[in-house]
Amino acid sequence: MITKYRNIHKRKSREYRYIVFFVILLLALQVWLLRGYYKELVVKIPDKLFASTRSFPVSELTIDSEYSYSELTNEDQIEVPTAEEAITEMEESLAPQQEPEEMLEETEEVNNVQEISEVQRKIVLRLNELIEEDIEYGYEVFPETGYPTNNIWISTDVISVVLKDVGFDLMEMIYEDMGAHKEDYPLDIKGRNEPIKYIDFRDVFFQEQFFKRNALELNLEWDPADPNNDIQWQPGDIVYFQFDPENPYMDLGGFISSRTNDDGVPLVIMISKEFGSVSEVDVLEEYTIVGHFRYPNPYEEQ
Repeated sequence: MITKYRNIHKRKSREYRYIVFFVILLLALQVWLLRGYYKELVVKIPDKLFASTRSFPVSELTIDSEYSYSELTNEDQIEVPTAEEAITEMEESLAPQQEPEEMLEETEEVNNVQEISEVQRKIVLRLNELIEEDIEYGYEVFPETGYPTNNIWISTDVISVVLKDVGFDLMEMIYEDMGAHKEDYPLDIKGRNEPIKYIDFRDVFFQEQFFKRNALELNLEWDPADPNNDIQWQPGDIVYFQFDPENPYMDLGGFISSRTNDDGVPLVIMISKEFGSVSEVDVLEEYTIVGHFRYPNPYEEQ
C-alpha cells in the first residue's frame, strides 16, 4: 500500500516539473520573439523647441533675477518690455469693459442732439393708442364736458384730449387765458366779446393763439438741409395747417409723430374729413404750415 502511494506521488511530481518546464520554455520563446522585433527608438529634442519669435511681457516674472539676456545671440534676442510697461499693459487688459447698454446709451447721446422731454414721450405714447382706437371724423357739441364723450372728433380734439391725458387741461387754460387777454384772441370771428368755455378751446384759431402766447414757437417750414432738424422738429410738437386764408375754420391741427418717411421727413398724426380717422400721414411738405409749437415750453417753468 505504501509503495502504491509513493508511485502516485512520484507521478504527480513529474507532472508538475513538466508544467514548470513548459512555462519557462514559453516565456523564453516570447522573450526571443520580442528581441527580434525590437528596434531602438531615439527621440531628439529640437534645439529651439522653447524659442519664440514673439515678445512676451516676462519682465515682471524675472525681476531681481540673475538671468541675463546678453547671453542670447542677435538672432535669438527678443524685445522685452520694462516692468512699468508690463504692469501698464496688464492693468489695461484687466480694466472693466463697457457693457453693451452703456455703449448704446453713448451712441444715442451722440445721435440725438436733444432728448425729448417726458411730456413729449407721454404724448407720443397716447397718440399711438389713438391710432388704434375707433374714432371717426365729425363735429358735435358737448355742453357738459366740453371734451368729446363719444368717438366723433375734429382735429383740435386730438390735440386737446391728448394734452389733457398727459396733464394739461386745455379747456380750462384757454378759457382763463382768453378771459385775461381778450384783445389777443380773434373773438370777432365768433361775433361776440365773451369766451365760451366748452366751445372755444376746440376752435382751431383759438388754439393757435393760445400756443402763440404760451408755447415755444418753432420753424414753419421743413428744410431737408437744416442740420438742426432734430431740434426743430421733435415728436410731440403741435402743428397747424392752413387750406384757405379767407376761412380760418378750415385750418387743421395735429402732432409730429416719432416716425418719418423714407426721406427722413417726420410724419403727422391727425384726423380730418379726408382721412376719416386718427391717422399717421405724410403731409408735412404737402400742406401749408401756419403754426408749429412745443408745449409746454421747455424754457419756462410750469
